[in-house]
Amino acid sequence: MNIKKTKTKTFEFLTLFVMVIGTVIGSGIYMKNSELLDQTNNPIIALILWSFVGVICIMSMIVFIEISSSTKHFGNGTLGNWAKIFINRKTASFFSIMYGWVYIPSTQSVFVAGAVNYLLLAIGAPITPYQQLIIYLLVGFSIFITCTILSIYKRFINRRIQIIGILIKFLPLLIAFIAGFILIDKTGGTSAMWPTDHNKYGWSPLLFLGGFGGILFAFDGYVYIANAQKTATHKDVVPKALFAGMIFVAIFYVLMALSLFMGSPDGSIVKLFEKMLGGKDNNAARIISNLILMTICLLGSSIFVDIAIVDLASDANNKTIYTKKRSMSYKEAGVIQLFIFMVAYTFLITIGICTTRDGWDGLSSTAGVGKVDSIEALLNKPADYINWFSSGTSALVFIMVLAVMIAGVVNRFTKKVKVEQTKLFMICGIISSFFMTIFIFFGIFAFIWEPKNIADGNWELTSSGMWFLIILVISLTINIFVFLIQEYKFKKDPYVDGWDGEINPDVKVEDNLSIIADIKTLKQRIFNKK
Repeated sequence: MNIKKTKTKTFEFLTLFVMVIGTVIGSGIYMKNSELLDQTNNPIIALILWSFVGVICIMSMIVFIEISSSTKHFGNGTLGNWAKIFINRKTASFFSIMYGWVYIPSTQSVFVAGAVNYLLLAIGAPITPYQQLIIYLLVGFSIFITCTILSIYKRFINRRIQIIGILIKFLPLLIAFIAGFILIDKTGGTSAMWPTDHNKYGWSPLLFLGGFGGILFAFDGYVYIANAQKTATHKDVVPKALFAGMIFVAIFYVLMALSLFMGSPDGSIVKLFEKMLGGKDNNAARIISNLILMTICLLGSSIFVDIAIVDLASDANNKTIYTKKRSMSYKEAGVIQLFIFMVAYTFLITIGICTTRDGWDGLSSTAGVGKVDSIEALLNKPADYINWFSSGTSALVFIMVLAVMIAGVVNRFTKKVKVEQTKLFMICGIISSFFMTIFIFFGIFAFIWEPKNIADGNWELTSSGMWFLIILVISLTINIFVFLIQEYKFKKDPYVDGWDGEINPDVKVEDNLSIIADIKTLKQRIFNKK
């Protein structure tokens, strides 16, 4: 009996451990490491930031293990619901709208635009900005619609795609991890750690202010993993598994970034693959490396459409999103999210192609002297605003994370919410809240005033910083506008049974990641066989 119990506990530990890794490690390291290098202007500083943010996220995981215990036996583990429980319903509603109307659409746009971008890079043919706009919109809409249909009507197929996607996602990472250390080049200028111009990198303290947005993007989603204790058979293994999983993720990110800086010319995986396969002038290298990244982006699109639909339906059930008929099906949530995605994506990709900025001449851009430097640059630039804004909105989401963490710390004194207390909670809560505040502030600051420019004594607002600020203000304005309309609806059509609990607590809303639900089903089948 004891041997059987030990085996099941070990299996559950390993299941949760793998779940953490599969959930957190995603497209962030694929797409943001080169952006991080560009912002910090120094690979050593970038590695320090990867390490530091990782430690703080590990500490905050301990905080969310206690916070999520409030929904262990009922309710849904979303930031919106935790905000309602620990803060109040209005704050929760504002957070739910911010997540669904600002963050999720911008992040989904990253994956879709990334898939189109890598497809065009694989083809490698110069096309006009007008042609790019048409391709981005037509192919992008097709991806949005396909992922939404699969999530609503073919959830079983969608889950299988995401399970297979774990292998697809990690195999290139493993190859790149090994290749980066093998292809070290200290003299040829093909490794970001040792550029041809050895004076390229600086050590100004201001450079440490950049990169937080991209790193937060890479770690985003880890807070939801804490809710796994809700369905765990052996709940005592949950904190250990989640803690061990986050330590693995943090160490892996640092080592992966180190490998990329040593082997890749710009710290990106696609350039490392090109180098590994014979250089960018080799057609096979270009096609294979970009098709791999395109596949990763498509998988990310599938996962985030799923997250968006489930979260919207969950928040409607938790009374943080207004619904006239007091319910929201996955189909309704999917249609709403599809509309929001398309509007946000169209706006961001249109201004990315039509507006002029450093290295891009808008609709008149062509590859060549005096215009865009290369075909590669011509194909990369249209998604600038989507990439910048996704990192910036990650900082906004972490404002929500921070608010819930602080509320959890305060709850230790007020006893407002019944929770299962976690060891080291207070010290981890105070330290992680303090540094998370710094990460968020400088994550946004770095996109408005680039630290590398400030280090050179240039405080002038760049065109990219100006546009980032404009988009951020527009998004927050939309968030406030939608929130006020919703509050008017709540006031005009109040919920007669109050704001506590759920509309229908008997209906189980699926987990935020379909992949998690599938792992749990597999685990239960194995237990039943035993």
